[in-house]
Amino acid sequence: MKTETLFWALVTLGSLIALGVLLGESDGGPLFSTADERHALADECLGSHDNLQDHYHAIVKIYVHGEEVPVPADVGLNDGDCTMRQLHTHDDSGKIHLEFTRQGVEAPMEAFFDVWGKHMDATGFDDHRVNETTEFLMFLNTYSYDNQGQLIVDPNTREQVETFNEHVFADNQYIELVFRDKA
Repeated sequence: MKTETLFWALVTLGSLIALGVLLGESDGGPLFSTADERHALADECLGSHDNLQDHYHAIVKIYVHGEEVPVPADVGLNDGDCTMRQLHTHDDSGKIHLEFTRQGVEAPMEAFFDVWGKHMDATGFDDHRVNETTEFLMFLNTYSYDNQGQLIVDPNTREQVETFNEHVFADNQYIELVFRDKA
């Protein structure tokens, strides 16, 4: 009887360890990052503002447990041997500059987060991952400026989407990424 109990205890323990490894919970390695497999646009160097064929902006706001995580200034500028990536920032306002030497380039959010070197997909942002008590939400809206240059975002046109890193940037898009405890 003791041998049979020990056998099934070892089988159960082995199964749990194998499941943990398969789910990536017990391998001891770093969390997956979208920057592990960079989008091709993240590696293209614009270099300067010469010969631009397309130039537009989107704003990305990130909140983790109610606190804003600013998108830093100079993401994609002086990046390795590249003076300016096609997706970059100049300040910490969350405004993403999308600048291309050809028309019609579709730039997914994944490419910007790859330039920044931060994880972002449906599983979470940076080191913050969705689990049984947390969630990661994405909201889209548009923005404009008033006569005094103040940002205007209409809360009545905000919509929740689930496209995350596959989402393609558009001009005057206002994107909110919210990591929070489940309500």
